[in-house]
Amino acid sequence: MRSVVFILLFFFSLHGADFDWIGSLQKGFGIAKKEKKPLMVMIEQKGCEACEYMDEVAFENSEAAEFIENFFVPVKLDLDSAKSEGLKAFGTPTFYFFTYDKKQIGRQLVGAATAENFLKVLKKYKKSAEKR
Repeated sequence: MRSVVFILLFFFSLHGADFDWIGSLQKGFGIAKKEKKPLMVMIEQKGCEACEYMDEVAFENSEAAEFIENFFVPVKLDLDSAKSEGLKAFGTPTFYFFTYDKKQIGRQLVGAATAENFLKVLKKYKKSAEKR
């Protein structure tokens, strides 16, 4: 019985960090306005190793994922969708942060980061969003 409980806890710890990405900037802003949360936009492209690192390592960190889920509306766009929305990618991944009323917070971030470093950035942008 103990081994079954351990296996279940291990499984949930691996998959418990997931959060749901929104695939549309407009839908993301709608949710952000309703929930009064800032928006985190990730622009990615297929085959991007840094994007895969963020998805498979940094965003799987339970502390980072929980912070995103609680304090941001996460939106993920591919390069073409981002361009059609007027967002520029200076490499992938490129991250944008916006207040729920569509004002950009800070500047874009480009590239991957460890969960710990990305969490520091998230806390900074959350604080900036609260001041607006």
